[in-house]
This record gives sequence, structure tokens and C-alpha cells, in this order.
Amino acid sequence: MNTYTPRVPIPELHAPRQALVPRHFDFAAKIAAIYLLASILWIISSDRLVDWMLPHSDFATWVHSAKGLVFVSISAVVLFLAVHLYIKKLASSAEQLEQAWDESLLGWAMAMDAREPDMAQHSQRVASLTVMLARAMNVSASDLPTIYRGALLHDIGKIGVPDAVLQFPGPLDEEQWVLMRQHPEIAMSILAPIAFLKDAMEIPYCHHERWDGTGYPQGLRGQEIPLWARMFAVIDVFDALTSERIYRPALPMPEALAHIRAGSGTHFDPTVVDAFDRLMQDLQVQIH
Repeated sequence: MNTYTPRVPIPELHAPRQALVPRHFDFAAKIAAIYLLASILWIISSDRLVDWMLPHSDFATWVHSAKGLVFVSISAVVLFLAVHLYIKKLASSAEQLEQAWDESLLGWAMAMDAREPDMAQHSQRVASLTVMLARAMNVSASDLPTIYRGALLHDIGKIGVPDAVLQFPGPLDEEQWVLMRQHPEIAMSILAPIAFLKDAMEIPYCHHERWDGTGYPQGLRGQEIPLWARMFAVIDVFDALTSERIYRPALPMPEALAHIRAGSGTHFDPTVVDAFDRLMQDLQVQIH
């Protein structure tokens, strides 16, 4: 039985977009108005000043041309500075908005982890380690924030899984597994309408797929599975193995790594396993 409640449409709380004057247009209108006013004042005042200072002089013609060039040059510099400052302000606002988003996502992930007694800081650990693995595999730096967000929210679909299943003190039975296996699709339904998180959905939706095609929810095989999800699958299992659970103690690092290697080519992408193995060796060297 699916316990997830379908999304309720959010009511429109803001004025219609077409009824609002876009901020960018408002800024452009102000600049144009200032430029027009300054041009008129400059033309009238400078012409009168030149005629007053150089009456009936041939030199006045050259001065009239020169002052036009001076005005164009100065106005170009002023316009450049105004636009530059405005763009800088917009960039700062975008960075602040992105930071607020990420802080909200972190709170969201921590709230999800709190539902399971033995999952404290699990999402933060796997998100950080996934980014480290992505760097080791030469993933583009521009993709790292998206990978981090996807890893942080990998289990967001568990919001639709009953506490009785999440907190069950032992291996799940078949009926409980039916409920648990719904969480990738629940994650998709939660994240898909959020434009900011669309690119991050690969990990929440596909991290339970297996290299040999026996995973879920789609039974993808090999490179049909998105790379980010293939990377995260290794990290997620490794963190689970090295963390204490209600029904078992944490495995020592060497045993957990041996388990990951044993899953190469069946559960995990062999290339990712090799990269993860090298990463963990490097980290152990740095620690010691």
C-alpha cells in the first residue's frame, strides 16, 4: 500500500507576473532617463558656455566637436560603472539566495536523518564524501554543488515511508521492502517540480540501481545509470557499513572496503570502485 500523499497544488500568492514591472526594465528606464536628462543639460549649457567664451571664433567649431567626444567618453564610463555595479549587486543577491537554499536543504536532510536513530549526520557525511570522489574522478567543478545537493537529499523520499519501517530493529520483510522501495519515486515526485533541484534528482532517484541491472526503481544496467548515482551508490553503502546500526556494529574500514571491492561489476561500477579505492588510500595516508 502506498502511504505517500500526492502533492497539493500551491496557491498563487503573488501578483500576476505580467502586472509587475520587471526590475531589469525598471533599472534600464532609470538609466535611460538619467542619460537623456544629462545629455540635454550638457548640450544646452555647454553650447551657451562656448558661445559666451569664444564669440565669433573659428576655434569654437573645434571646441563644439571636442566637447561632444568628451561627453560620449564620460557617459560611456559612467554607464559601464552603473551596469557593472548593478550586475555585481545581482550576483551578490544570487549568491545569498543560493546559500539560503543550501542551508534550507541541510536542515531538510538533518530532519530526515533524525527520523532514524542510527542515521545522525549520515546525509552530511555521504554528501561531503561524494563531492570528494567526484573531484577525484575529474567531474567538472561546476557540477559539484548539484552533486552535493543530490547526495544531501538522497533519502528525501523516505518522507513517505512509515516510521515503523524506517525504525524497524532488524532486516525488513517483503511487505516492508515494498514500502521502502517506493522512496526513490517519492523523491522524484517531491523534487521534480522544484526547478532549482531538477539537475540534482539523479542521485535521489537512481542511487539504488545496480551495475548488473538488479536494482530499483527502473532496473537500469551499467552506464544506463547516471554517473553521479553510480558514484553515490558506493559512498552510501560504504557509510552504511562503517556506521553502527541497531541490529549490528559498524564494520572496520578494511572490511568495509573489501565489501565494496567484492561488489565491483555486480552492485557497483568497477571504474567508480577503483577511484573510490584510490581516494580512501589517499585519505588514510593524509590521516596518518
